[in-house]
Amino acid sequence: MVAVEGLTKRGRLQGVTLRVGEGVVGLFGPNGAGKSTLLALLAGRLRLDGGKAALMGLNPRDPRALPLRAYLPQNPRLFPHLKALEVLKGAQRAKGLRGEALEEAVFRMGVEPLLPKRVGVLSGGQQKRLALAAALMGNPPIWLLDEPTAALDPKGQARFWDWVAAKGEGLALLALHGLEEASKVGHLVLLKGGRVLEEGPPNRLLGPRGERLPWLMEVVYGEDAA
Repeated sequence: MVAVEGLTKRGRLQGVTLRVGEGVVGLFGPNGAGKSTLLALLAGRLRLDGGKAALMGLNPRDPRALPLRAYLPQNPRLFPHLKALEVLKGAQRAKGLRGEALEEAVFRMGVEPLLPKRVGVLSGGQQKRLALAAALMGNPPIWLLDEPTAALDPKGQARFWDWVAAKGEGLALLALHGLEEASKVGHLVLLKGGRVLEEGPPNRLLGPRGERLPWLMEVVYGEDAA
């Protein structure tokens, strides 16, 4: 579903090769590892310096790839003067969806109490819930989400992971920021310095009993992690 070969972005990615199909896939690594850059490239927001990338066989910058994906950067920007309902209705119109898709998004992220409020008065966590609801509305086949649970309270995190579990067919490619979340995915990709160090099921990367955890902690939080 997503194929990357020798992907290069000057100073950020160093020849990343990756092929992932359906399921929940986590990108894990220290700050500066290339997680956000990889997602932005797959979302068509950046131009490649080298290599190839495809979403269901299409170039990420091909207009036909747009309805196939939901992309949410780490710090999404919402218009503060709009009401939450206006944000969601705008997403609904842009995607050409029926009202049922909006209703599902509202339910999934629990944002009904926020609908009459302006974005500018919402807390960071409430804005993140709203951004997720808008981005994932309609359940496109491919989700490209950069630290989707950052700023969410425990209830918001639980709602998000429940939505992931209910996704069904397709791919959720998530940049993660915690070991607890890394253990929830079906496949884990460890990045550092713009390269893929290792990938596989979490229990193999972490060890069935967590015996590889000290090594992983050194990779993520070592002195050279920047």
